[in-house]
Amino acid sequence: MKPIHYCIPFFNLLLAALLGLLLRSAFVFPLEGMTFLYVLHGHSHVALLGWLYLFVYVVLVDQFAQDTPKERKFYRQLFWVTQGAVLGMAVTFPFQGYAAPSIVFSTLHILCSYVFVYRLWNRHKKVEQQRLLWLKTALFFMVFSTLGVWFLGPAIGMMGKVSTFFQLCIQFFLHFQFDGWFFTAFIAILYSYAFSNPLQQQLFKKGYVLWIVSVVLTYALPASWYVSNPILFYLNGGGVLLQALVLYMLCKALILKYTEEKVNSSFWEKGLLLLAISCMGIRLVLQLVTLIQPLAHVLQGMRSWIVGFIHLNMLGIFTALGVWLFIQKKRIILTLWTKVGCTCLVLGFLLTEGVLGIQGAQQWLGTSWISSHTIFQLLFWASIFLPLSVVCFLFNIEWKKERINRNTSEIHRTRK
Repeated sequence: MKPIHYCIPFFNLLLAALLGLLLRSAFVFPLEGMTFLYVLHGHSHVALLGWLYLFVYVVLVDQFAQDTPKERKFYRQLFWVTQGAVLGMAVTFPFQGYAAPSIVFSTLHILCSYVFVYRLWNRHKKVEQQRLLWLKTALFFMVFSTLGVWFLGPAIGMMGKVSTFFQLCIQFFLHFQFDGWFFTAFIAILYSYAFSNPLQQQLFKKGYVLWIVSVVLTYALPASWYVSNPILFYLNGGGVLLQALVLYMLCKALILKYTEEKVNSSFWEKGLLLLAISCMGIRLVLQLVTLIQPLAHVLQGMRSWIVGFIHLNMLGIFTALGVWLFIQKKRIILTLWTKVGCTCLVLGFLLTEGVLGIQGAQQWLGTSWISSHTIFQLLFWASIFLPLSVVCFLFNIEWKKERINRNTSEIHRTRK
């Protein structure tokens, strides 16, 4: 993939961050004509399908796709069609919400993802069998998650948008996208880094089946929000314990690698990796908290805490790991501005998570230490750090490789 392909996911992250900032501003500087829910749909789709999906796309192509001119051309063309779908969603969702144009672009994105899965599944490099298994499992979960989207139409037609069936379809898509597709893909990406030792690889083989079972079982938690059945609580409990065990194994391997390579990594790389590992640990603890039934019911009604949990995954784990990986692979040059970007990312993440935590705590305890208006102001000003961080990263994407390739091509043409 060319440097521009590494740049585009960060451009989408910037779009998502700006839409998020617009959402925060609605409670501080209300804008006439803005439909909050429409902008929210735009923000979530661009963040999930524009930033995270395309980031995983370029990394998986780099690590697993066959390196031939034909394959490179295919993945580049598919990339731009997918990006066209993302831009279409970015333009249509904030103004129309779920309407014909936005649905067309969303459908196009899904179809592109199917083409991507088919190609990578059948034409890939020769890699370790265990790592390939994680890759194919991630690709399977990506396709599997889209069943939730295809069932939305029948759900609306038969029972309406407020039905339990409709909500279960949405939660099915989100759960298997996050826990199934993205988390499994990141394990495949990090596998050769975290488990370079053959003994570690052998031990982590046991984690594979546990992870698959845990992903399926933990769907019971969002399902329990709409279906009252005690069995769902126990299914989720079993899934959480299994997932906690696998994440513990992954975190332990990353920490071990982190300590081994402590001298060779910069302060900023170590900081980003430590943030991601810490957020995995917090996620693990929060999942274990859902095993306490009264607390699980409380968390369900705390919108600010749910948003905080989503951002914990998107920013604290996936984005931190993404930036760390790009710095490791020299896709982002470690300059002063990159360091400023890392600082802004960590500050924006910690401040917004802290304010969301306070907001949820006040709602839970029925107190108001800080007024709602002040909370919204703090959220807005803290959120400014996030788009600023992405701008810093964008200006430090490594373009040198492309210049070298272009110069080499010109030399070959001259010789001919």
